[in-house]
Amino acid sequence: MFTAKKILAVDDNEEALYALASLLESKGFEVLTATTGEHALKTALEDSEAVLLILLDVNLPGMDGYEVAKKLKADETCRFIPLVLLTAKSDLESLLTGLNAGADSYITKPYQSEELLARIHAMLRMQNIFAELRQSLKENEELRQLVSERTSFKNIVGKSSAMAAVFSLIDKVKDAEVPVLITGESGTGKELVAKAIHFNSSRKNKPFIIQNCAALSEHLLESELFGHVKGAFTGAIKDKRGLFEVADTGSFFLDELGEMSPGLQVKLLRVLQDGTFTPVGGTSMKKVDVRIIAATNRNLLEMIGTGTFREDLYYRLNVINVKLPPLRERREDIHLLVQHFLSGSRSNRGAAPKNISVAALKILTEYNFPGNIRELENEVERAIIMSGAETQILEEHLSPQLMAFASGSAKKITHSGQALPLNAALTALEKELIIEALSRTGGNKSRAATELGISRTNLIKKVQAHGLESVADPEAADSKSRDS
Repeated sequence: MFTAKKILAVDDNEEALYALASLLESKGFEVLTATTGEHALKTALEDSEAVLLILLDVNLPGMDGYEVAKKLKADETCRFIPLVLLTAKSDLESLLTGLNAGADSYITKPYQSEELLARIHAMLRMQNIFAELRQSLKENEELRQLVSERTSFKNIVGKSSAMAAVFSLIDKVKDAEVPVLITGESGTGKELVAKAIHFNSSRKNKPFIIQNCAALSEHLLESELFGHVKGAFTGAIKDKRGLFEVADTGSFFLDELGEMSPGLQVKLLRVLQDGTFTPVGGTSMKKVDVRIIAATNRNLLEMIGTGTFREDLYYRLNVINVKLPPLRERREDIHLLVQHFLSGSRSNRGAAPKNISVAALKILTEYNFPGNIRELENEVERAIIMSGAETQILEEHLSPQLMAFASGSAKKITHSGQALPLNAALTALEKELIIEALSRTGGNKSRAATELGISRTNLIKKVQAHGLESVADPEAADSKSRDS
C-alpha cells in the first residue's frame, strides 16, 4: 500500500525503544529511532519524504516532545506527517497541551500492542489523506505558476525597443472589447501574442480557441468554424457545434487569416458585425459573444487590391493592429532568445542547460533568419543535438547553412573540422535548406516547395533522397492544405 514504510520512534528509554522497534519491524515496517528531541527533529527533517508516522515520547532530555511537535508541525514538509504522542500522563491538561502543540493523536503508557498497532493503522489512513492534500497543494501551486506564466509576457522574449512597443500595446488592448489583427512575417510569434492578449484579459478564464485558416479546405473550414446540421452534406450524421459556438464568451484566434476564401470572409464579417452566424445546412441563426484575434503574414491591403480579401472585413478586423518585427530588426534580442531556448530545450531535458560560445552566438546574431524566431529555435535545437555530451555549443555545431553564411561561401562548409568537397557541401546545404523550409512551413510540402522555388514533385523526391520523411507533415494534412 505504501511505497515507503518508515516509522520514526522516539524514546529516551532505550529498552522501551528497542521493544517498540522490534514490534513494528515484525509487522513489516522500517523503523528509524531517536533518543533525544534534537535527534528526532534532525531525522524527520532529513527523511521527511519517506517517514509515514512519528511516535514521539513526551518526556525527553533537553527538547521535550511538545517542543519537538511544534517544530515539526511548523515545517512545510513535516507538517504532513501524522504525529502520535506517547505519554504516561492521562490528565486532561497534559493531553490538551500535546494536541495544541500539533500532535494528531496520543497513546497513554503503558499500552497494549494491539492498541498501539490499531492506532498506527488509523494514523496511516490519515497519512494517506495528508499525502493527497500535499499532492493537491503541490498541483495547485503548479497550476498557479502556469496561470501566472500564461497571464504574463514571460513566453514572449525580448528587451528591444521594438518589443517594448509590442508589450505596451498588448497591455493597452488586452481588455478592449474590439478585434485585434496581428501582422508579421512567418515565425515572429503571432500566436504567443494572441495568447498574451487573451490570458491577460477579463476573458482569461473563458475559452481560447485556435484555428489555422490554411489547414482545411473551404468546405471543411466552414463546418469547423460555424458547425453543421445533420444531413447538411454526405457524412454529416449528426449536428455539430462550430468553434465559434465553443468559443462563446471567450476569444477566437484565427491564424493565417489571409488564406480564408472570400465566401467564408462574408460569414466572418457577419460574426464581427453582430455576433451571429448560421451553421452549414441550417436555417436558424446562432448568436455568440466572441472576441476575435486574427493573424496573417500576408499583405492584406495588396490582397484587397487584387480582390482576394474583402475591404470591409479588413477594416472591421484592423481596429487594433499589433505588428511584430522580424528577428533581423531586433537582433539585440537574439541572445535572450537563444538562452530561453537552451534552458527549455526538449532535446536537453533532464540535463543541465548548455551554453553557447561567443563565436557561435556572433554567427546567430548576424544571420538574417528568414524563418524568424521559429527558425532560430530549430537552429538551437539542432545545435544541442549535434553538440552531444559537450556542455557548450560551438561554431561547428551550427547548421551548414549558417556556416556557409559565416564563411561567405558554401564551398567552405565543414564537418568535424574537415572541409567537405564541393559536391558534398552542396548536398549538405540542400538538405539543410529543405529542413529549414519544411520547419518554417510546419512540414507543408506545397508551401516549402514554393519557398525553395522548385516543384512539389521535385521536393518530394529530394525529401525521400535525403531521408527527411519524418520532417514533412502527413500526406493527408498536406492535401487538405492544397485544397484550401
